Amino acid sequence: MFPEEYRSTILKLAEANDDMKTLLGIFYLLEGYTTEEALVKNFHAMTGKDCKDLLKLLRRKGIIKIGAYNEYLCLSGYEKFFKEITAGFSPQPCDLSEYFEKATEEGNKAALKMIELLLKIGIHGVGEFTQYDVIKNNISEMFSPAVFHSLEDEFIKKNLCVYGRKQTKEFLDLYQSEDKIEEMKDKVREWEMNKPAEMLVRETVEKEIGEIVDDARGRMKREKRKADFSEILGIPETEQVEDTGGYFSGFTMDDYFMFVTGNAFVEHDSLYIIITDNISRYEAREWKEFPVVFITEHIPRWVRKIEVVFKDAYPKLSERKIAMVVPNKVAYSNFKQKLLYELVNRLGISEVLEMR
Repeated sequence: MFPEEYRSTILKLAEANDDMKTLLGIFYLLEGYTTEEALVKNFHAMTGKDCKDLLKLLRRKGIIKIGAYNEYLCLSGYEKFFKEITAGFSPQPCDLSEYFEKATEEGNKAALKMIELLLKIGIHGVGEFTQYDVIKNNISEMFSPAVFHSLEDEFIKKNLCVYGRKQTKEFLDLYQSEDKIEEMKDKVREWEMNKPAEMLVRETVEKEIGEIVDDARGRMKREKRKADFSEILGIPETEQVEDTGGYFSGFTMDDYFMFVTGNAFVEHDSLYIIITDNISRYEAREWKEFPVVFITEHIPRWVRKIEVVFKDAYPKLSERKIAMVVPNKVAYSNFKQKLLYELVNRLGISEVLEMR
């Protein structure tokens, strides 16, 4: 088939059927991750229809073939023409910022968490998990499988993302420019930093940590250990010595995780403090700074099967020190520490349960 004949055949098929235009646009979006499963899922989300007959027609007309990994590809030698034509049928991406603002106004926590995870996790996934499985499992567990599938369809239908699959790689990829993605990350960070409920928690934690630090410094003064401590540390006898009794960094935003974080030490204990409305398996597995306490609105369900969650994780669970706290309700931890216990007690919890 000559190139012009190839081009003419595709255009005639598209002109005769708007659904064909949609299918060809999906080919462009997926860039090779065009297994039948991926094409069918995207097409159904966008149109509510099935595209298997259209795929058969494209094969029968000699437009596409099946590749080595069961993906549908254009015929060899026609890649340039196919890409140019399908680009013309690709849908325009919707504004993710507008969707985010609407979800924020409506208090749609599931949609907001979906956006966060899509922004955080690249299409290559993590460890032995595909990106798709990580997002599906986390949203399903935090909300429900039905909520995840509903959001997945909505995100694809609104041209916010596309579903791709080939071999062991399976993902949802944001259909946005790099500039838009970076802009969206900034919006999410700003939103996280200014959530009213979390700001109240931050104020409480800052106050309590501040008092713990002040108490530690006061004890050091009363015990008159300044001079001895200076000699041991080899530093001048100044207010720096008093500071070694306790310190709190204040809260800042972590660029990648989009968590509000701070770190404190009091005498011999140190503690990373993270404040977020919810914590997913992925976020807990990927956080690498310890000891850490996640202060959140509710304890995630997976805490009761934590050994399964951290299977094959690095570092291993036995090498991590993790605590989770819901102020005035409950606290779990897999380690013992005086600073943690004192903070938990000040947050209205009398007992720390063992995380197992």
